[in-house]
Amino acid sequence: MSSSESAASHEVSEASAPTSEPVPLRIILLGRTGTGRSSSGNTILGRSAFLVEVSPCSVTSRCKRQSGTVGGRSVSVIDTPGLFHTHLSSQEVMSEVGECVGLSSPGPHVFLVTLQPGRFTHEEREAFEWIKARFGPEMTRFTMVLFTCGDQLKGKRIEDFLEESRELSEFVGGCHGGYHVFDNNGQGKPSECSQVEQLLQKVDQIVAKNGGGCYSNEMLKEAESAIREAHERILDDAGHTVESLQKEAEVKDGQSPGLEKRREEEERTREEEEARKRAERLFWCELVTALGKGAAEGAGIMGKDKGKGKALKKAKVVEKAAALAASPLSISSAAKAVGGAVREGSKVLYKHRKTLLR
Repeated sequence: MSSSESAASHEVSEASAPTSEPVPLRIILLGRTGTGRSSSGNTILGRSAFLVEVSPCSVTSRCKRQSGTVGGRSVSVIDTPGLFHTHLSSQEVMSEVGECVGLSSPGPHVFLVTLQPGRFTHEEREAFEWIKARFGPEMTRFTMVLFTCGDQLKGKRIEDFLEESRELSEFVGGCHGGYHVFDNNGQGKPSECSQVEQLLQKVDQIVAKNGGGCYSNEMLKEAESAIREAHERILDDAGHTVESLQKEAEVKDGQSPGLEKRREEEERTREEEEARKRAERLFWCELVTALGKGAAEGAGIMGKDKGKGKALKKAKVVEKAAALAASPLSISSAAKAVGGAVREGSKVLYKHRKTLLR
């Protein structure tokens, strides 16, 4: 018979067992470091089965199973490393906590999530979400919140305490097995035996709700598969994000070949446009100068002799212009001025013909 068939046979035998003979119970303790998991295990078994020390670090670093007879029935308790263990990585804790299902083969009847009465912190919420992610949504059917250090309530009813925090009430409501309160002080006292008996009765109710079954190894494998798929999806999305960021960085740095080519073309076009504008400005400057010069020469104001000094030439030009301005302009003088302007202007037009033909 295979292990899965054996587990199924075991579960069926438990479900069909007579009510007069309570089935052996398998309990797994989960919780943050310092919430009293090991102490609760000792309270359930009625002996010092698990090591308990006053320490800021989690004393339990490996899953440990202890069994005993409680109220005439067999009970197995598996203690686990504290979530957010100070000396173990999250991967090590996840791997080790996963082993607890194998230790409770064919599977636990209940997960007891330990909490201390007090302010419900962000760490507690994270711990519960971590547990659900690790064991999958099915595990909530087998989960009960166990409030440890019940003496801290100082006589307050746990129901009244839960009403003070909406988040804590939602947290407990997410555990289908409800809740229970332990006072781990005074081991062996009648009150302690009573609280253990009440706990086991609540566990029996959970077993009955689940048809006598337990959290199985198949459920754990499904949860592990979901975790792997989510991890691969995250890595894939991260890869796409990194690739996109790299492309953006290349574009910003001008490393994209297409962008670099466009930039070169834009730069070349800009330079050509600037050169064209400079050529046009030069043409108009020379044209205006040539027209003025030609008109002056045609009117006899400016001569073509180049051997004389600039100062002397300037003085003669002024004298001729003054004399011309004092006498009426004849038709022949106007014609000569226009002719000179056309002659000199034509020279400039020919010189800049390439610019004008663009």
